[in-house]
This record gives sequence, structure tokens and C-alpha cells, in this order.
Amino acid sequence: MSNFIVGQITPDMLKRITYGTFIFFAAMTAGGAVFLWWYVPETKRLTLKEMDVVFGSVGVARADDQRMREINREIGLDDALRRLGVGSQDRSDSSGDEQSRSPERVEEKI
Repeated sequence: MSNFIVGQITPDMLKRITYGTFIFFAAMTAGGAVFLWWYVPETKRLTLKEMDVVFGSVGVARADDQRMREINREIGLDDALRRLGVGSQDRSDSSGDEQSRSPERVEEKI
């Protein structure tokens, strides 16, 4: 929707305020960058559980992790990984080592 509006108003802006159109869009971009820098939290290198805390939705990552384990069990991925000797032996235990179930650890072992 935003691109449509910009496409509709830009020709009229170019006719009426000529180079001011570019100054207007530059100021809007700079304002957006300042807003992002000051008000949007940094999420680089955070786990899903840490992002739950940042955004105030505690428990969503845990529920997603449990659902992914159910799906992996349903499609037979757990059995395939066990036959290859990759991953945790008891993936149904929710209190186990979280890092042993991470995709990065699985990729390292493969």
C-alpha cells in the first residue's frame, strides 16, 4: 500500500516542489533510521527464548520447541537421526539439554 501511495504522489510532488521531493524522501528515510536506532530493540545473536523476554511473550519459544519435537516425531525425523547417530537419544524430555537439540549442533555432527 505504501509503494502505491508513493507512486501516486511522486509525480505531483516533482511538478510542484521539484528537487524538494528528494529532500522530503531523504528526511523521511533519515527519520525512520533514527526511530529504528532508538526504539527498536537489538535482536542479533539472541535465541528465541531470549527474544520472548525482550518482546514480553514468555513461553512462546518453549511451546514452539515442543510443537517442533511433535512434528519431528510424527514425520519420523527423530528415528532417522537416531539411526544416523545424530542428536539426543531422548528428545521427548523437555527438561533436557536445550543446546543438544539446536539445529546448529545437528549440522555440526552431520
